[in-house]
Amino acid sequence: MHLERLLARVGLLCVALLCSPVIWAQQGAQKSHIQLEEERTQRCPEGQYGGPHEGARSFYQDPYIWFVSREFAQRFCMPNSYIDDNLKGALALAVRLKNEEFTLCGFVGGPGSCPPKQKLLIDVYIDNRKIVLPKADPSVHYYSGVVQNSGWLAANVYDRKKHGGFNEVEGERRAFHPILGSMADAQRIKTYFVFMGARKEWATGSGDFLEIFYRKNWVTGIDLLTLDGYLFGYQETRNPDQQLQTERRGGRGYAHEEFDKSDPIKHWAIGVINGPTYFQKYEMDTKKVPYPSGFDHVIVLPQKVAQMIYQFDWKQGDAFFSSVKNAIQPSTVSTK
Repeated sequence: MHLERLLARVGLLCVALLCSPVIWAQQGAQKSHIQLEEERTQRCPEGQYGGPHEGARSFYQDPYIWFVSREFAQRFCMPNSYIDDNLKGALALAVRLKNEEFTLCGFVGGPGSCPPKQKLLIDVYIDNRKIVLPKADPSVHYYSGVVQNSGWLAANVYDRKKHGGFNEVEGERRAFHPILGSMADAQRIKTYFVFMGARKEWATGSGDFLEIFYRKNWVTGIDLLTLDGYLFGYQETRNPDQQLQTERRGGRGYAHEEFDKSDPIKHWAIGVINGPTYFQKYEMDTKKVPYPSGFDHVIVLPQKVAQMIYQFDWKQGDAFFSSVKNAIQPSTVSTK
């Protein structure tokens, strides 16, 4: 009996000793955050995503919701949870809600109508080796937007431009939406970024975006453009999840409410089109444009982006934005 117990103990000891190298090997396989970051630097020499990511000890809080292609994710070491294969026509989109410095009231809806106290901003990353967006001013390679300090209120730049009292310096002239003196000038020269519902062979617009930043070759081969949803916030955009919608408000037919049971909306997109084509070639009342042939370029949006635009328009953007962000933002805890 004593011999049996002794042999059992010896057997357990042997098992423990044999297993120890395996345990030590597993512990050794756990890489430090320094090793993980060094590997990321080697994989992505042009730059690495600095927001929350696996193994990160320090990182920036990221106010954006990302929708990226596999190519973009691999190039900049983005989390896989940001990849959305439904995105077409752009390498990546980064969507953000940002508090307004100044709120313009009365632009749409009368003197008492004010948009949300936030901006809806979409950063668009374009592969300029494959896509050339039509510019109103092809010479512009960089536009940094308007700095909204007190001078913005003291002497509004748009008013000064109309009356010849403002001369733009480098970085102040837009590539796509130059500040012009009249609507006729705008229709003659501007490039429009139209949010639209795309059907089988045509699309209808539902508001457009304004460029507030542009950088040609942000990195080699990629242009970065920031679009501002300045025309949204007045509760006019239709719900992208409700394709069957027939009402017409006050006898006026909104383009995004046009309905045809035989040709429902397939997806939502941003269509890029220049002013002369948009205002001279197509009907003003419906803006029914052949799709995609009528546009210079089309960015097919993931459904979540269309939903965020809708929620922002109906002044419910914060809650929905947070829910999407929480669903896709990665943990910083290593899973290795």
